[in-house]
Amino acid sequence: MKRSAQIHKSKGFTIIELLIATLVFSTVLLVVTIGIIQISRVYYKGINETDVQNTARSIMDTVTQGIQFSGADITETASPQPGNLQAFCIGNTQYSYRLGYQLVDSSPTGNQTITGLVSKNISACQSAAATAGGKEFLSPKMRLSNLSVKELVPGSLYKVTVRVAFGDDDLLNNPTSQNASCKTTTGSQFCSVSELTSTVYRRVGTD
Repeated sequence: MKRSAQIHKSKGFTIIELLIATLVFSTVLLVVTIGIIQISRVYYKGINETDVQNTARSIMDTVTQGIQFSGADITETASPQPGNLQAFCIGNTQYSYRLGYQLVDSSPTGNQTITGLVSKNISACQSAAATAGGKEFLSPKMRLSNLSVKELVPGSLYKVTVRVAFGDDDLLNNPTSQNASCKTTTGSQFCSVSELTSTVYRRVGTD
């Protein structure tokens, strides 16, 4: 009887117990994996949103400060023409831009461009100037969806609108339009849109 009891006590896990343990471990591992993926998505989404918001804010600050303090002629933006190089001027600073097209470093294809929004000092304002040597405001994979400078009160009050989007065409609704927005699909963490609007009073007038 003693030997039988000892043999019984020395038995290992049964197959059912192993299966249950494996199932529990797999469930815990799956939950942890899903959690890590979600944290990663939130992290990248936050980075992209911050970058887009900072870019839109930088554009808005530069344009509005130019309007406030340039003391020189200001031209309004023309009607939106996605894909075409357009320009407007604040004093001797010209802003050349291409709406709706994603900025890339080189070799643009499809709805891509190597000019997002470039500022450059010039001697005479043109409708679509060369951008060589200017300052690019956007980062790769961003696009300028909307840029509008409109005179509300002649010579004194202006309305400025800036809309910047980040993401490939397949992640955006109407990617080349002024109202480009992110789709709620897989990969949406790599898409972000920021729009700012400001009314600017001109503090320094023309000579």
